[in-house]
Amino acid sequence: MSTALAIAGVTQLLRDVLNDGLVDNDVGASLGTNVTVHARPPDRVIDLVEDGSVLNVCLYNVENQPGWANQVLPTRDARGARLANTPLTLDLFYLISAVATEDLHQDILLGYAMQILHEHPGFDRAEIAAGLSPAPAVAGALPPALQALAATGLADQVERLVIAPVYLSAEEMSRIWTSFQTNYRSSMAYRVSSVIIQQDRPSRSALPVLTIGSGNSGPQVEPTLEIGPPLIRAVTLPDGQPSARPGDVIVLRGERLGGVDVTAHFESPALAAEVDVVPEPGGTDRAQTVTIPAAPGVMAAGPCQVRISARRGGGDPLYRSNAAALQIAPVPALPPLTVSRIAGPPPRVEVSLTTAPELRPGQMVELFLGGSGAVAPARTAATDTAQFTFPDLPAGAYPVRLRVDGVESWLITREVAPTGPDFAPEPPVYDPAQIVTVPA
Repeated sequence: MSTALAIAGVTQLLRDVLNDGLVDNDVGASLGTNVTVHARPPDRVIDLVEDGSVLNVCLYNVENQPGWANQVLPTRDARGARLANTPLTLDLFYLISAVATEDLHQDILLGYAMQILHEHPGFDRAEIAAGLSPAPAVAGALPPALQALAATGLADQVERLVIAPVYLSAEEMSRIWTSFQTNYRSSMAYRVSSVIIQQDRPSRSALPVLTIGSGNSGPQVEPTLEIGPPLIRAVTLPDGQPSARPGDVIVLRGERLGGVDVTAHFESPALAAEVDVVPEPGGTDRAQTVTIPAAPGVMAAGPCQVRISARRGGGDPLYRSNAAALQIAPVPALPPLTVSRIAGPPPRVEVSLTTAPELRPGQMVELFLGGSGAVAPARTAATDTAQFTFPDLPAGAYPVRLRVDGVESWLITREVAPTGPDFAPEPPVYDPAQIVTVPA
């Protein structure tokens, strides 16, 4: 997720893309004057026009992003204890203004600005990282505010940044410029969505509920189609768990999943490219069995999607299915795990563990001992180890949960119910192997 510097980071990214576009189109030569891009209040821009024409980027409004409004539980419980690092999700609204003293310069600048942003509807991770993390040889010469933007975290947030035009009416535009208390300049409004700002402070998370009544089953209806691309309707996970681990076998069920050149594709925000896996032999149109790769450096823990691609015949085109949601659970190594009590100040408990698959840069990694949680420091490269610092904890045995991008390691042992009306399943229990002892 992003830090509090994310708003300034978005403004700087807009400045960069506009400045690069003006340079690429050699707009300065077309106007016969210098052209600069600033991020100032509109009433302060006129002072800059003496040295040439100006394109100004101004953040004029911030709104809550409605798509994320109800995604996370409240930040604190009734006693005031922190439960979660609830993200602050924002849509940012910008006014791009052209300021010049020569005839037609304003219109030319605004036209280029609109064309540049029309052809650049968003920022990908690589572009954000390059734009906000200048080379060390350059960073020393930048103002402190620009150097600080390397810590925005925008390149690591879940959603990408999307730029969309906002066509304001004459009345709305008049109100905005009246609030600026300066003369109107040729302008166009844009929305950048979504900026997700989140803390990485320690939090608390209640242990999972083991039982919810009895039965807990319902009917399944599966309409079929004889033509069309592959369709995944369900993913069967191992041992009744809500997630799968590297090396586990999952079953993809649906329609038209068989054929020629059948391949499963795993996509994850933490991976630079999708991972292709050939299903196990014996698959049919209704089901394909796939083993999740367990080789080091291949998969990443966290949410991902799986698709099936197949040809109906040897000369037919390759069709890709819909994306089915899947969670890849991290596997902490217990043991080896190091738990140390530090006298302080302040008194604390430090934990070092090894996990698979490797933890990738930008992933949020949390460890919970019982109900107490701690966040691992950010990484600059993939690694299979992580360190956590907890507040002073009482000595004793604690159930362990490792959470990577919201997906937790297995803590509960679940019995998969066989068929038969007389079967009475045992209730789920905490896995006794997932316990850590904090020394006195």
